[in-house]
Amino acid sequence: MFLNPKEIVKELSSNFFIKKGDKIAEFGCGGGYFTSLLAEAVGPNGKVYAIDILEDALKEAEELTKELGLENVVFYRGNVKNLPYEDEYFDVVFISQILFQNEEYEKILDEGLRILKKNGYLIVLEPNKKLPFLYGVPVSLESIRVYFQLKNLKIEYQKLIGDNYYLIVVVK
Repeated sequence: MFLNPKEIVKELSSNFFIKKGDKIAEFGCGGGYFTSLLAEAVGPNGKVYAIDILEDALKEAEELTKELGLENVVFYRGNVKNLPYEDEYFDVVFISQILFQNEEYEKILDEGLRILKKNGYLIVLEPNKKLPFLYGVPVSLESIRVYFQLKNLKIEYQKLIGDNYYLIVVVK
């Protein structure tokens, strides 16, 4: 089953995990579909920092946001394991479908936690099993649970969506 990004962002917004005026770091923005939806969700007073290591992906995302007239997106090309943002800078860190592509996925999560404000939300969206059109090894929900348990963080919300899951951790 494929993801429906519009429904996911709608659910995150209706449950107040994403709010108007939020500053969001999006790890692995790809072609920008989530980027545009997140930018709409935070409104003109919010900002989305769309981050990807691939220049072509960033160009595609930038073209999409321009076509939609969204002016609250900042694009950054770089490695999400080492970002130039200060500690506790973002209200939300949205990590979508990149952990399975990285052997050291814990470093990505560590960086997300570093730049997240207290009482901010870390949202992780990942495939739950090996899918034929994706390369890499899925990071099991259990592995993610163990990671957060070792960090003394509690998963506040989790949901299975077809062959994917998402979960939310609040940093206190």
